[in-house]
Amino acid sequence: MTRTAMQQTTRKDPGMGPLPEAGTTFEPAEDATFASLPAEFDHQMLAERRRARIKEKVTVWAVRLGALGAFLWGWWYVSSNQVLDPALISAPGDVARTFINQLADSTFWTDVGSTFSGAMVGLVIGSAAGILAGVIFARVPVLHTAASPFLTLMNSLPRPALAPIFILWFGLGFGPKALVAISVVFFVLMTNTMSAIKGLDHDISQLAKSLGMTRRQRFFKIEFPAALPSIVGGLRLGAVYSVLGAVVSEMVGAYTGLGQRLVVMTNNFLVADTFAILLAMGILSMFLDLVISGLQRLVIRSHR
Repeated sequence: MTRTAMQQTTRKDPGMGPLPEAGTTFEPAEDATFASLPAEFDHQMLAERRRARIKEKVTVWAVRLGALGAFLWGWWYVSSNQVLDPALISAPGDVARTFINQLADSTFWTDVGSTFSGAMVGLVIGSAAGILAGVIFARVPVLHTAASPFLTLMNSLPRPALAPIFILWFGLGFGPKALVAISVVFFVLMTNTMSAIKGLDHDISQLAKSLGMTRRQRFFKIEFPAALPSIVGGLRLGAVYSVLGAVVSEMVGAYTGLGQRLVVMTNNFLVADTFAILLAMGILSMFLDLVISGLQRLVIRSHR
């Protein structure tokens, strides 16, 4: 078949359009379908992430409620079937009723306020002193090396052993519980601050030095902002320990406070009241932890 016949056959094919003329340039046509693919893909990704977050939250709450239900059921079974002496373990319902009754007692709120104020003073002062000491020891390694044996000795002292001494010095008032809380929180924040500042990436430190930044600039613009999330994380642990320190001091000796109330109820074999006070202590610690965890999320979000 000649070339002319092939061209005529091709042009007569009903499935094909007319051949382009010589010198015609081809330009790709815009396709709306391909243009909409990225938007649809982003929408699907966001929907999948949303479903994954919802599924995770549902799973977390299911585990929490399941664990709480299993614990309460086991407690109720042990008390109702007298596996243990009911006079020594009480029952979940009795504890709940006692806790509600205590909420209507003005002396209960006086004790809560006393413990909370002592814990907060210990948290604020202990955190400030611990962060300052951690910064100084991290930036002056020689000073930390010299003070290390004394710090280890003081940190190894059991806090309940300090409470009688503070009570002997300052009496049965607000001072001893605040000092015990300070002594606990101080070492937690000092250790966290030192570890966070010393753990800064070496390449970042070298880059800051190569840019001619002074020690003051490196600290306020690089070192401390990088260590801030770890420091706030240490505050969560310090908040729980501050309540623990205040309660321990009150148990040794105090006029008011949840610790002193716990000792009185235990000595009178009021088991339901004892568990109700322990519940109040746990709620107080959870409240402080919730507040500081919110602060931690804000700090982490600002550093992203």
